Amino acid sequence: MLSIEQKRQIFIKLRNENYKASLRLEGLAPQDVPVTQKKVAPTLAELIAKHGR
Repeated sequence: MLSIEQKRQIFIKLRNENYKASLRLEGLAPQDVPVTQKKVAPTLAELIAKHGR
């Protein structure tokens, strides 16, 4: 039986593969992004500094 974390990793891998296949079907070149890479959303202060108010 798979643990919750194993199921989560399988789901993430399949989702990324399906997304890449979808991009290829649309004629776009997908970039390789590691499965374990987590994107951290910028903080409000960072957004204000970048874009101004």
